Amino acid sequence: MAKKKYKQCTLTRPEGSGIMKQVAWIPSGFASMGRIVKIKQDDGSWVGGWEIVGVGSNEIDEVPDINKMIRGHRKNTGDSLK
Repeated sequence: MAKKKYKQCTLTRPEGSGIMKQVAWIPSGFASMGRIVKIKQDDGSWVGGWEIVGVGSNEIDEVPDINKMIRGHRKNTGDSLK
């Protein structure tokens, strides 16, 4: 089975009188300008209405684990304050 590829995308969504902006890793098959997508939140819920307004040119095989990267940085730099 082929591995899923991801592209980094810039997303926008109307919120009240303003616009919310977010960057997310989207499966390459869905990463096209103007497409409306749903994004999974940290609590497991899905929020729709996000429009893709920018698509990165590079593809990756696996989405980076940001929490793991932050822990590694803190461990290596001594920034871990309790």
